[in-house]
Amino acid sequence: MNPVSAWRARGIARDIARHAALLERATDPAARAGLQLDRLNASWAGSLRRSGFARAMRARFDLPDRFDSWVNFDRTVPVFGKAELRDAIAAAGAVPVDGLVWRATGGTTAEPFRFPVFADEAAATTAPMWHARRGLGIEPDSRLFLVWGHSHLLGTGWKGRMRGLRRTLADRALGYHRFSAYDLEPAAMERAAQSLLAFRPAWVLGYSFALDRLARIAEPRAADFARLELRAVVATAEALPFADSRDIIERVFGAPLVMEYGAVETGPIAYEDRAGGYRPFWTHFRLECEADPDSGRHALLVTCLFERALPLLRYRIGDLVEPRADGSPLSEGFAAIRGRGNDAVRLAGGVTIHSEAISHAVRDMPGIRAYQVVVNAGSGAGTLDYESDVPLSDDVVETVRNRLCRIHPELGRMPLRRVEAVRVTAAGKRPMVVEV
Repeated sequence: MNPVSAWRARGIARDIARHAALLERATDPAARAGLQLDRLNASWAGSLRRSGFARAMRARFDLPDRFDSWVNFDRTVPVFGKAELRDAIAAAGAVPVDGLVWRATGGTTAEPFRFPVFADEAAATTAPMWHARRGLGIEPDSRLFLVWGHSHLLGTGWKGRMRGLRRTLADRALGYHRFSAYDLEPAAMERAAQSLLAFRPAWVLGYSFALDRLARIAEPRAADFARLELRAVVATAEALPFADSRDIIERVFGAPLVMEYGAVETGPIAYEDRAGGYRPFWTHFRLECEADPDSGRHALLVTCLFERALPLLRYRIGDLVEPRADGSPLSEGFAAIRGRGNDAVRLAGGVTIHSEAISHAVRDMPGIRAYQVVVNAGSGAGTLDYESDVPLSDDVVETVRNRLCRIHPELGRMPLRRVEAVRVTAAGKRPMVVEV
């Protein structure tokens, strides 16, 4: 343990203790609903005070300053999708907000969404997240091996290099080691296995697809992995890709696999319960489901109970949820997430790239409404299609190409093609990767 990691761990431990005390205050569903309402009103008032985007949302959708009950909340607040949030952002205009930064998500349907956040928002879910991890035997100072996307390394120029250097130094101080989840070729996964064994982490966190790929490539090293005595493998960002993914990951890594559910827009929302289903962070999120009577499917709606530059109220996050069989509220727990997953990009010569790499290279480019990699199943040749009002400028094209080349030269050779509309599935979704 180094001094930075130890100092951070002490601070998080205090946050965990306060969170545990909060959980003890509400031991039944009625008490939890009351505490959630108090947190909603406090966070909504704080957002209105701090953010012009929140005030624009209140005016644009005629929302009250306070909610007397959850019945009142459900009656007065519409369901928000990305389109409604974009309306609120546009209505706010160029409002000055102290401590504001912008984030972007490509999402699993490849429609970029750029939104404002307070600089302190990322810390809002630290306590419940680490409270859940502690249940797995993971502490804030436990050594971590990440199989993750390196979007911070895709920047260009001295600013991009500085961001990458800061991230590398921060990881070293925290006891983290990152290995790129973009390149999923066997040689890269062999290097990942070697790095993991050399680093000797206490736990592993990674994209679900990348962890599956690593486990299959590293299967001959299962005995070496077992000697690490890993406390857990945490998979996130997407559903497990195959029916046997859990079995092979747990067998090769020699540790239990637990899913972490969340999104770029929200941060972590819930952790998988080893006994079955998911335990949501009910102190920070109120969850609902929007049922479709024709299909019987349930869309997940998320309300964030902490201050945000752009509040998320009844936000249709884009995932399908399976409620518990006993019909209990989603905030009490849910059985599963259905209908989320990222595809791999498989190009000529057997090159396999995680689709999140495309998202990280493209999602914050100005003017792009949607994007998609179209791969010829026979030749493996790929094209990056995009929707925009006008063709991308030469500078933007060069930036995208440079980012893709950093991930893999094969990606950098893909033509960029402007299209009227990217391809959609029968369900109306826009997948990030399609084969033709």
